[in-house]
Amino acid sequence: MKGLRTIRIVLSLVFLVTSVAFLVFGHYAGPLARLSEKLQIIPSILATTMGVTIVWIVISIFLGRIYCSTVCPIGTLQDIVLKFRRKIPYFNRPFSYQPRRQVRYHILLIYLVCLGVGVVAVPYWIEPWNIMRNISSVFNPDAVETTWITLGIGAAAGMAAGIVSAILLVICALFTGRGFCTVVCPIGTALGALDGITLYHIEIDPDKCINCMKCEEVCKSQCVKVAGRVVDNSRCVRCFDCLNVCPNDAIRFQSGRNRRATPLFRKQVTR
Repeated sequence: MKGLRTIRIVLSLVFLVTSVAFLVFGHYAGPLARLSEKLQIIPSILATTMGVTIVWIVISIFLGRIYCSTVCPIGTLQDIVLKFRRKIPYFNRPFSYQPRRQVRYHILLIYLVCLGVGVVAVPYWIEPWNIMRNISSVFNPDAVETTWITLGIGAAAGMAAGIVSAILLVICALFTGRGFCTVVCPIGTALGALDGITLYHIEIDPDKCINCMKCEEVCKSQCVKVAGRVVDNSRCVRCFDCLNVCPNDAIRFQSGRNRRATPLFRKQVTR
């Protein structure tokens, strides 16, 4: 079970490198880099084929938000920032459970409306693949030249947008972990909305949990609450960090939901 985290890390690094290679070097980067672009949800939608998007919906129904922890380059960039976060004394503190915020659905609605009416500025700033394009434009302005023309801005403004995107992403990761993914990202919110029909979940076994708090403290999505044995799987990005730190195998990636803790049997005392 703990090997899932290793697989996730390897896949996420591969897709980050190949995505950056595609955005910087274009089709000259090779077939694997081109594949990384084709596996992204937004390019699939814009290509009007929708095949990749449908595949990701099916995968999410089975496994949850695996897309957010493996293929999405912005998710991996945040994970890298969080590695350095541990080395900064001010930020080196454990995470804790935060209630879900309904504003994420409002952001998703605004995003969909903007897509529908052709207002590309909003998706340009909050959709992960576009953010990655913004950041990559610092090295290759041609990567977003068409978007800049559509928005009526020049190359300098486009590169500035990439720098601002990177800075905001770093700040968000330092203060909120994967807060961008759980509150702002419209793709993450849309995939998380499938939680009610998802087959596999992160679940805490109430009979094994010893209240060590390690899973809650390491959860960068801040969706694990040991008290009550709660995991908000709609926000869980399937990083599997919680599985890796649990000393008692009490938190697992499994099908179905756990029952409440088994009550302790009391010995009857006869009088």
